[in-house]
Amino acid sequence: MADVGRYRRIAVYSGGEIIGDGVYKLPFLRALRSAFPDAEIDWVCPGPTVYADRIAPLTAGLLDHVHANVAVGQHKSDLFLPLPIEGGYDLVIDTQQVVWRSLCARRLKARGGIFLSGAARFWLSGIRPQRGYVRPRHILTRFFDMIEMATGSRPALDRALPLPADLLDKARQQLPDGPAYIGFAPGAGEARKRWPLERFIEIARQQADRGRVPVFILGPVEAAELPAIRAAVPTALFPEQDTDLWGEGFNPMRSMAIGTRLAGALSNDSGVSHMLAAADTPLVVLYGHTSAEKFGPVTRRSIFLQASDYGAPVIETIPVEAVDEALEKLLA
Repeated sequence: MADVGRYRRIAVYSGGEIIGDGVYKLPFLRALRSAFPDAEIDWVCPGPTVYADRIAPLTAGLLDHVHANVAVGQHKSDLFLPLPIEGGYDLVIDTQQVVWRSLCARRLKARGGIFLSGAARFWLSGIRPQRGYVRPRHILTRFFDMIEMATGSRPALDRALPLPADLLDKARQQLPDGPAYIGFAPGAGEARKRWPLERFIEIARQQADRGRVPVFILGPVEAAELPAIRAAVPTALFPEQDTDLWGEGFNPMRSMAIGTRLAGALSNDSGVSHMLAAADTPLVVLYGHTSAEKFGPVTRRSIFLQASDYGAPVIETIPVEAVDEALEKLLA
């Protein structure tokens, strides 16, 4: 095992994150801190990142500094200009693949430091994988692999996300201790990623019959379906629509806080699945034409159902019986 104590200052170089990317990469931040508990860890981006604003509270205790919109890889000329932030990092982990940006990022390392990058098949990297290494399809698996290359051991996902206390309190008000709450996220960015709503309703009714409380996580697009869901599942709750408590507008940290109150959840391949995963909600996630191998959220407990395993890569192929069985297995 490598001496992780030698890495006192670590920089993670990223192209930047919009909200989806930022939520997706949260398991990587948690794994980084577990792997390097005593190091100073900085996030460095040539572009904007939600770690500096919209979900900045989630980086507390995971990242020490976030440097957004810095001239390290904004232009090729940055290779020849003075660094805009203090360099001298013992380890620089490059998470992007553009070679000229990687050359810019390599300037951040200290003399004797290590630059770790998968760009150009690790050609620029001071640490390289073993012969025969096949780059995983899943981006987070690639990142976890790089942590393992630096430390000699697989990183753990053993640190809870630091969700703001006020959001956790509001989620507890909505979903107080007592019942077993089961989440349902029937939305998705594409129509063909959506398992039929009537099947979500069927599973929710089965859960209600078993004494559990269905909780539907509905975004702005799915909110129009609320009356039909409520009519079919009278005991269902819709916490995201409580604007008196939460206020207006979308906040992914709200969904994560609600996720901490759920015993388990069923979701399509969507952003909500990654939000719930960030909160360590046990998940069943459904995949049609997309692949769990490439897009599955990284979480402690999950079951992925792939439509192609049931005959065709079309999400409607996944039968209700298989989903019910998977959800019961998750909740056991």
